[in-house]
Amino acid sequence: MNEDPVMRRAFEGQRRLLQGDAAGARDVYAALWADLDAAGDDDPMHRVWVAHVTADAQSDPAEQVRWDLVALAAADAAAERGGVDGVSIRTFYPSLHLNLGEGFRRLGDVRRARDHLAEAERHLRGHPADDERDGIAAAVLALRDRIEHPPEDAGADGDRDADLDLDLGLDVDLDLRSGPSD
Repeated sequence: MNEDPVMRRAFEGQRRLLQGDAAGARDVYAALWADLDAAGDDDPMHRVWVAHVTADAQSDPAEQVRWDLVALAAADAAAERGGVDGVSIRTFYPSLHLNLGEGFRRLGDVRRARDHLAEAERHLRGHPADDERDGIAAAVLALRDRIEHPPEDAGADGDRDADLDLDLGLDVDLDLRSGPSD
């Protein structure tokens, strides 16, 4: 059992999500993110992990993308610090870019989807060989297939019109102490 109280709470949210309680998972993650802010907790592993799993609990692809962008910014900040945290956080990159690729695909931004797919593949090459890597590699292939061969009725897959405004604040520095604003 993980002794880190933040990670234990994040795992509780994951448990709820896996049991089909996405709303309950979102509640856990929202409270956890607020507690991180209130405590001034800037542990990069906490920030990356909580933002990453929060993205998984979102039903709106734009919200998924926004939370994964927060996680990616936190991972980048931690990697710049170097040391053990930077190394362990780098293991998130294949999954973060994979999720961003899928999110942008669902939003109809194929260019960004391809860019993040390429980044997922690049980071996956440096990922240690294990079951997680194998799962991500299979998901990368599946995403590539969805991008290369979109369903004829893209709307049924939850996709949105390609002309959707996708400027999710990418041109501004993300404040890692706060989550995405509504």
